[in-house]
Amino acid sequence: KIFKLAKWALGRAMKKKQEDDTLDELEHDLHDNMSVIGRRMTESITKKVIIAVVLMLIMFAATEFDYTPDARQLQLDSIAEFPNSTILRDSFFESHDNIIAFSGPGYGFTDQERLDLLREMDILSLASESDGSITATFDVSEDTKTRAWYSLLITTFVSFLLGAMGLLFSKDAYRLVIHPIEKMKATVQQLSENPLLHLERIKNRSHGKSESSETDVLEQAITKMAALLQVGFGSAGAEVISKNLSDMGELNPMIPGVRVNAIFGFCDIRDFTFATEGLQQDVMIFVNKIAEITHRHVVKSGGHPNKNIGDAFLLVWKLKSGKTTNSSGDLQKELFDSSLNCMQRVIKDIRQAGSLASFLKNDRSNMSVAWESSSLANYNVAMGVGLHKGWAIEGAIGSKVKIDASYLSPNVNLASRLEAATKRYRVPLLMSEAFFGGLSGSVQSTCRRCDKVSFKGSTDPMVIYHQDIEPISSLQLAPQNHTHLLEITQWDEQTDINYRGLIEDARSKLQSDTELAQREVYDALFNSYLDKDWNRCKIFCHLWIQRFPGDGIVNCLVEMLGRHKFQCPETWPGFHALTEK
Repeated sequence: KIFKLAKWALGRAMKKKQEDDTLDELEHDLHDNMSVIGRRMTESITKKVIIAVVLMLIMFAATEFDYTPDARQLQLDSIAEFPNSTILRDSFFESHDNIIAFSGPGYGFTDQERLDLLREMDILSLASESDGSITATFDVSEDTKTRAWYSLLITTFVSFLLGAMGLLFSKDAYRLVIHPIEKMKATVQQLSENPLLHLERIKNRSHGKSESSETDVLEQAITKMAALLQVGFGSAGAEVISKNLSDMGELNPMIPGVRVNAIFGFCDIRDFTFATEGLQQDVMIFVNKIAEITHRHVVKSGGHPNKNIGDAFLLVWKLKSGKTTNSSGDLQKELFDSSLNCMQRVIKDIRQAGSLASFLKNDRSNMSVAWESSSLANYNVAMGVGLHKGWAIEGAIGSKVKIDASYLSPNVNLASRLEAATKRYRVPLLMSEAFFGGLSGSVQSTCRRCDKVSFKGSTDPMVIYHQDIEPISSLQLAPQNHTHLLEITQWDEQTDINYRGLIEDARSKLQSDTELAQREVYDALFNSYLDKDWNRCKIFCHLWIQRFPGDGIVNCLVEMLGRHKFQCPETWPGFHALTEK
């Protein structure tokens, strides 16, 4: 026990010493290695200071004024040495017209009037150095003015130079430090006001330099973090981002939910478990490629991808609400049409790829090829889609440790169950009655009813719809049980007599080249089904699958009604209850 205790204590001491050494090394590196922005500012300031000092030296040298009266002093000394020489005295007066007083042996004068007008600084008095017997007073007001002008010039120059240096230093500080900080603040402010704002990439402004400054790095980091927030939270997390960026207090991701009206789309990759077992680690490339196609079309149509759940995707198109648009969003037909068209494009793009090998042909370099020789070689990529419109609560789900910004509502679950029903009806897309009601008339005319059902968790039955991407006449690929379906829908001779006119009219319309006439037969088929006249419905089903053997909707209906031998039970409520989740 003593040995274990000593070992534990030694380990703790070594770990603490290692942490201290790491901190010391970090502080040493920070002390010795000047930052890029610090080096740039130092270089800029040093250059400007050197230029300023050189300019000041040049200015001082150019304005230097020497007032030492060497010539006048020498002349006075000469007069003092030869006091009786009138020539020296006359020459002295001729050389200096600014003499206002003179005193010497045998001669002297004073211009008192002029002397009274001068200031003390404008008067210069000199005396002979030998005995001081000769004195002269000069009017130096002009020299004083010149000196004053030079002083004013130097003061102005220095003031201008200091001002210019201050502006240049401020400009460097603004360009290198303050402006990037202001841009970062503006970015955060814009994100708090509009969390879904598209942020342009911060361009590298190094102008050919090999390194970016610390403010550039911070600016780029903020932009990337903002983009990651947008990608991670999506439109449902916009309020979370806005609230926490605008509030400088403690982080609080758990904000109250908001009720919204929206179109919900739920997509699911067909046979994903089978694909996962075969692709193994390459399944991420497969899923992300499908996600890229789906998200691209959704964003273009005005929607927002919300959740990626392995093989499934939740997509949202928010509906506006207000005085001009009712809360149900019935007037926003353009968004309904756009969302439906978007999902049909996704289905078409994925279907066009065909096999898995063809779908991933551009990603072979990043994948293993072992799966190509397995059963996945014939795996066809396909997708199912459910579309529904309704309300939901938008907000953060989770805790402060981990949250997901998403939507909670039975309507979201209903979109998922619509997608699950696509497998039953053998179609790639199904839409609810509520969603169908929001479509424009021209788009509604391209859709047809599939069934009237109730979903698990809901007691209200609804009609579900499908839109065929291709013309109905292209549904020619018969299923394996096609012969059996024709047999169970065959009618007896008496029925043939009773419905002869109906049968001939239906056959005529089905053989016509106009899809409108063919849809009339389908509508009669579906109405007979809802009206519980299943015997009449059987006739239409037989004629329909005979003309369009690949129609999965009618094939499914025949199978369901065939279980009751096309005799509607008295207890049938007028709809089918779907229990799949």
